[in-house]
Amino acid sequence: MKMISKYLTAASVLVVALGVTPAMAACHGDWDTNSDAMLDQTEFGAANDERGWFGNADVDASDSLSSDEVGTGLYGGYDRDDSGTFSEEEQQAGFSVSDDYTAWDSDQSGDLTQDEFSAGMADNGMFDEWDADASGDLSQEEFNEGVYGRYDADQSGNLEETEASAYCDDYGEEGFWDF
Repeated sequence: MKMISKYLTAASVLVVALGVTPAMAACHGDWDTNSDAMLDQTEFGAANDERGWFGNADVDASDSLSSDEVGTGLYGGYDRDDSGTFSEEEQQAGFSVSDDYTAWDSDQSGDLTQDEFSAGMADNGMFDEWDADASGDLSQEEFNEGVYGRYDADQSGNLEETEASAYCDDYGEEGFWDF
């Protein structure tokens, strides 16, 4: 979402910050270490590390994630009902990887299997985009930066209220990243 104006007056910045602070505090408490009512990349990385998704997805305990580990971990987050398929309803909720999952549905069933999801993930280039050093695996830092980039919709370098709200919803109980 684009900011309406880059040049807010000091008074309007203060009003916005005061309005955002309670919502942000309820969501992430101590994560906003510089108390600016937003999450920057460093704060997000620390919070993401604390949540433990990376470690759970790293099934071979290599301290990095392969494309398969990322795909399997993300698929597990989407398949909230553990049905073995990523339903149309599940495609509408949570962390967004693709705007059009129907293109990944090779059998046109309306649901994605693990194989269809993995193939779609390989085709969309997200893993390669996140793999900044082109090592073939994601470090925890690369993973955090990639996830952060998906939530920082306006690419401002900070998660503002609406972006942080999406993050908090996804990390909350029964949220996408809740395992």
